[in-house]
Amino acid sequence: MAFAKSVTIPNDGTYEIDPQIKKFALLDLGFLTNNAGAFVLQRPLQPDLPVDQSIKLKVTVSKDLTGFKMVVVSAGNVAPVDIFARADKDELVKIYRYYLQELEDRQVLKKQS
Repeated sequence: MAFAKSVTIPNDGTYEIDPQIKKFALLDLGFLTNNAGAFVLQRPLQPDLPVDQSIKLKVTVSKDLTGFKMVVVSAGNVAPVDIFARADKDELVKIYRYYLQELEDRQVLKKQS
């Protein structure tokens, strides 16, 4: 999957890179740099499970801060998950929105209206 200017999460909305994005904000938020130089953040959405067994929000920002990827994935990063269609969605969605709000507050992403 290539880096994109905007990403649509089914049943939620479309997000784009904030024009004010800064590298130090990514590092402050816990993004790690991968071998290609991109910034990667993984946050578990199921706090009652071990991190490696939890559904995760995964955000990857390109090295030059011009594009990104965002997906909610199953444990082990195996497959995309639609948390909005799950029976236990209330807690998952609450934590998901908390993480995205933090990214918006720090001018990493912004939700399109």
